[in-house]
Amino acid sequence: MKIVLQKVSQASVTVDNKIISQINKGYMLLVGISTEDTLEDVNKLSNKVLSLRIFPNPDNNDDFWKLNIKQIEHGQILSVSQFTLLAKTKKGTKPDFHMAAKGHIAIDLYNHFLTNLRKELGEANVKDGQFGAMMSCGLTNEGPITIILDSKN
Repeated sequence: MKIVLQKVSQASVTVDNKIISQINKGYMLLVGISTEDTLEDVNKLSNKVLSLRIFPNPDNNDDFWKLNIKQIEHGQILSVSQFTLLAKTKKGTKPDFHMAAKGHIAIDLYNHFLTNLRKELGEANVKDGQFGAMMSCGLTNEGPITIILDSKN
């Protein structure tokens, strides 16, 4: 399982020219599920996302890397399933997506991931894209802070 985590001041997902999800302060996550992933991988990375300390102490903005998403006021997550994170590009010019889990398998693991996040952060604070749809993602990356998480590393 791979995740690209970006700290954002706002993010949104649009499908067919309509905004379907949006958040303010928090994380934009791009989530890739591989053929090798299990519930253990999902639990490992959902815990990592929730516990990473990348927010400053609100009493002292110079005191960075102190708080996690659960500890900040109004922290939200916008998560988007993205099988292209599993692309292999070693040979040729066409990406190979054979390591990405098939949709019916990936959606179950992805939904478990969302459930884990919502249990800790609250239903209203974890938004989602539209699984399998062609989506446009917009965001304002703060920092910029972008972290790549891999359950196998």
